[in-house]
Amino acid sequence: MAYTRETHPESFVGKAENVYEAVLVIARRARQIGELQKRRIDRHLGQTEVLEQAAARARAESGDDTVEIEEIEREKLQFTKPIVLAINEMVDNKIEKRYEE
Repeated sequence: MAYTRETHPESFVGKAENVYEAVLVIARRARQIGELQKRRIDRHLGQTEVLEQAAARARAESGDDTVEIEEIEREKLQFTKPIVLAINEMVDNKIEKRYEE
């Protein structure tokens, strides 16, 4: 189920004690998803930087600035918004709530 404007708080009935708890759980899960996405982006940028440095070294070694190095094919990273993923997980009962005592 994709998040739409028609997704109402009533969608969370039975999935949490109340709407406020549902919002708290969704917010925490969205933060977790956002952190995972950020790590993936950082890892991707690190790999791209290494490739760009290798291309720059190849240009420097050739001694000719006009030498064209094949352009680096960059993977396009596209993510769904973390809040949308978290809401979908809540509606689909994929979030396990645990409380510290």
